[in-house]
Amino acid sequence: MMPTILVVDDEEANRLTLERILVREKLNVTQVPDGRKALESIHNEKPDLILTDLKMPGMDGMSLLRAAKDVDKDIEVVLMTAYGTVENAVEAMKDGAYDFITKPLRRSEIVRVVRRALEKRALVVENRTLRSQLDNTPNDHLISHSPVMQAVMEEARQAADSHATVLLTGESGTGKGIL
Repeated sequence: MMPTILVVDDEEANRLTLERILVREKLNVTQVPDGRKALESIHNEKPDLILTDLKMPGMDGMSLLRAAKDVDKDIEVVLMTAYGTVENAVEAMKDGAYDFITKPLRRSEIVRVVRRALEKRALVVENRTLRSQLDNTPNDHLISHSPVMQAVMEEARQAADSHATVLLTGESGTGKGIL
């Protein structure tokens, strides 16, 4: 499934330019003119990445960043501005922005930043999925399916509920420490 990028900018020319660049990169693009409509889109369409202008009437880019992270902590947000300062960039990164880029925008920079942000999101989602699968896998499936080990596991389960001391013996590398 193609990733979806939400472009948020109060200037229509900027939105259209970014949409053209990203569509050429074979990405789905949704564009909105302000932060309030962006929040609606985040709830309804669940974009993978937000490209937002910093200075907009109503809800600015920093407020949108915070609100978006409240909705989806894994969403990547890239802030764009013609009025960039080091302080703005540091604040944005502390609040969870993936990157902070200054206008005028260069096509190569936009594509590079978007690709890297999407790769990061994909890795985070994959990591979370694998951890969940691992957490839901019973330990006895991780050790062995052999009848001998199943019998050992059953005895260990019985002993686990008691205060008895148990001594496991066997060759190195057989999984004693895992029990």
